[in-house]
Amino acid sequence: MNHEQKKQIKDALVRYAANYTNDAAVANSLEGVNAATIALVMNYNWEMVTDAQWDMLARQVGFYCGDWKQAETTANLLLRVLLNDAQNYAMVYGVAMATGTGKTFCATQYARQNHNVVYINGRSNYNRKTFMAALLQVCDYTDIPESTPDRLKMAATLIAAKTQPLIVIDEAHLLKDRVLHLIVLLAEYLNGQAGLILMGDTTLRTRIVEGVRLKKPGFDDVYKMTGRRFVTLGNAAPADVHAVCRANGLYDEDAIAYINTQSNGNLHIATSLITQIVRTGIAA
Repeated sequence: MNHEQKKQIKDALVRYAANYTNDAAVANSLEGVNAATIALVMNYNWEMVTDAQWDMLARQVGFYCGDWKQAETTANLLLRVLLNDAQNYAMVYGVAMATGTGKTFCATQYARQNHNVVYINGRSNYNRKTFMAALLQVCDYTDIPESTPDRLKMAATLIAAKTQPLIVIDEAHLLKDRVLHLIVLLAEYLNGQAGLILMGDTTLRTRIVEGVRLKKPGFDDVYKMTGRRFVTLGNAAPADVHAVCRANGLYDEDAIAYINTQSNGNLHIATSLITQIVRTGIAA
């Protein structure tokens, strides 16, 4: 990863961090990134940040949101419709899309471009209490109650006070079962007052449906919350990769064909390859 790419990630982090009160709150909203790493990036101590940490950070804070152009991919078009619908009509949707379709990029873009969107990234180490604390921090509330029920009620109150609020819970496949059950309670508190998108990779739907089949406690409630359906989408199609290439200044058909082959329908890989090719001037 070169210096210019790191600068873009740092700039994207600054925009992302504007929604939080401090580095700890920012780190708490991200998977695999701690406050120390946030401080290193912000203070240009980049030699102390590993490539793996840069990649983890870039994916979650909306890297490419500076000079990177949004393309009309299948996932982008579909998610924008769902996000708008959920926010305008207080709907709840379950979304399960393959890794690398650009769902996080689209959701974070939408959150920046629209008012009253509460976006939170799921983390595997969240329990009920820490998840609610993170949600309250996203809502810019620092006087966090001690008990989980009080945190839940406070979050619901803060969100319901917004005009046409929308909650986007990304990477939901990482959340523990009990946290998913808690989200059902949050949705019940906010029924008709806020939209909610429960979004993860393709394992999310499989996990919920299998939980219902096995009659695991709470899973039928989660499935019922989503209307007993998930909006699903597989890997990005070659046309999606082509659209992303052209939207970001790459028109050479041989280079686009190479990216399509190498990325195998994963836009995370495709965007890295596009950046390398465009910035090194290999093709235009």
